[in-house]
Amino acid sequence: LLNVKMSAIIALDEKQGNYRAQTSRGLSKDYINKILIDPSDSQSITLRALRDNEPLQISDTETNPAYITRRKRARAEGFRSILVIPLKTLYAPPSALLVFRPDPHVFTDQEINLLSNFANHAAMAIENAVLYARSDMQLQEQTRRLEALIQSLSDGLILEDTGGHVIYANRRVGELADMPTSEIVGSKINKVIERILQKTSDPKNAKQKFQAILNNQDIYGPEISLPFEGRTHWLRLHAFNVNDNHGVPIGRGQLLHDITADRELDRMKSNLISTVSHELRTPLASIKGYATTLLAEDVEWDLDSQHEFLSIISDEADRLSNLVNELLDLSRIEAGNLTVKRQMCNLKDLIDKAAQHAEPAPGERLRVTLPSKLPAVEVDQRRIKVVLRNLIENATKYSGNETPIHISAAVEKNDIIVRVKDEGPGIPDQEQQRIFESFYRVENGLARTASGAGLGLAICQGFIHAHGGQLWLEPSVQGACFAFSLPLKQEKILGKDNANK
Repeated sequence: LLNVKMSAIIALDEKQGNYRAQTSRGLSKDYINKILIDPSDSQSITLRALRDNEPLQISDTETNPAYITRRKRARAEGFRSILVIPLKTLYAPPSALLVFRPDPHVFTDQEINLLSNFANHAAMAIENAVLYARSDMQLQEQTRRLEALIQSLSDGLILEDTGGHVIYANRRVGELADMPTSEIVGSKINKVIERILQKTSDPKNAKQKFQAILNNQDIYGPEISLPFEGRTHWLRLHAFNVNDNHGVPIGRGQLLHDITADRELDRMKSNLISTVSHELRTPLASIKGYATTLLAEDVEWDLDSQHEFLSIISDEADRLSNLVNELLDLSRIEAGNLTVKRQMCNLKDLIDKAAQHAEPAPGERLRVTLPSKLPAVEVDQRRIKVVLRNLIENATKYSGNETPIHISAAVEKNDIIVRVKDEGPGIPDQEQQRIFESFYRVENGLARTASGAGLGLAICQGFIHAHGGQLWLEPSVQGACFAFSLPLKQEKILGKDNANK
C-alpha cells in the first residue's frame, strides 16, 4: 500500500539490556546484527518515539542533523527516510515498528494512520505470543512440580491404557520391579506386577490374589511383604479407573501403597499390650505372691526368710518402677517434651554407678578403659546413667556368660565418644536398621531367653539426642559395639587446647 520494502520491529532484549531487531524484511543481515541501541542513547529516533509514545519520522537522513552519526550506515543500506511507530504493549517488552524508504519522503497523516493500525495488529500478535509463552511456561512449571511430586512418592504409581499397556510409572515402581522406567513404559501391566511379586515369599499365591484386581473383579488388593532397602516393606495394591472429562474410561491406575508404617504401628501396639501383659504382670505376680506368703496366718517365717521375701518384693517393685519410668520417658521423647538437667560430673563415676544397678550385673566381665585426663562432662546424670546401664545390660544379656564387656572413652574433636563393646554373636545386618525402634527386639536365641520390652535403645537414643549427641552401632568383627557422643563445653575444649600448646 505504501511502497515500503524495508521494515523491522525493534524491541528491548530484557536479558541483554539493549534494544535489537526482533524481525525484519528487506534489510541486510549485517545491518540487522548492528542494531544494538543502548536504553540511554538520547540520539536514537526509536527511543525518542518510545519515550514520547507517538510516531516520529526523518524525512531525509542526508539533511537531518540528528542522523549525522548514522548517515554512513543509512547510505550503505540504501534508505533516506524513516518512520518509527511505537507498539502499544502491556505484557511484552517496549517495541517499535520501523519502516524505511530509499528516497526522501514525508509520511502523510493518512500513511501514518494506516501504519499505526498495522502496528496495533502487530502489537496484539506480540502480546498474544507473550501471554501464550507465559501460560505455557506456567503449565510446564506445574507439570514439572507434579512430576517431581509423583516421582518422590514412597508409593508406586502405574498408569495403563485400555489395552493393558503401561503409559506411566514413577521411580518407585522401577525400584520395586528392578526395571528402568523407560523399559516399564510400553510393557504389559501383568509383566510389571509379576516382576514385583517374584520378591514375595509366596509369589504364586500373591499372583492369584492380584489377578482379581487386574481382571477388574476388585479394586482393593491383599497386602504383600517385600524385602526392600534392607528391610521388609508391606504394600497394598489399590486399583482405580481413569476417566476423561465426559466420564469415558481411558485407562486404569495401580497404586502400590506402602503401609509399612501402619504395620509398624500395629506391631508397636501389639508389643505394648504384650509388655503390659507380661513385663508388668511378672513383677506384680511376684510382689503379690510373696506379700501374700508373708501375710499368711498359719505360718511363722523366721527373720532370714522374711528378709529374703521382702528383698524379692523390693527388687520386683524396682523392676516394675523401671519399666513404668521407661514408658514415661518414651512418651516424653516421642512428644518432644523431654528436658535435661545438666551438671558437671565425672564419666568414670557414672559408669561405676550404672554397672552397680545393671540387671544382670556384669561383675568381673566389665573392663573399663578411660584416659587419665578425661575432661568432666556436663550432662543429666540420671539419664546418662540410664543410657550406660541399658548398654551394659544388653551386652551382659546378649553376649553369653563368660565373654568380657569393654567400655572405653576418648575425646574426638568437640565430643567425648563412649563405646560399649561385647564379644557375643553381634547383630545381624538385616536387623541393624531397626534396633533403635520402640518395642523392637532382635529375634535370636539369646533375645528370646532374656527379659525386656524392646525400649532400651529407643530411650537411650532419645536421651543422647536431648544432650545434642548421637548414638550409633559401629562396625565390629565380633560382637556388637555401641557408641555415643556427648558434646564438651566450648571453654573446656579451649582450655585443653591451650594446655596442649
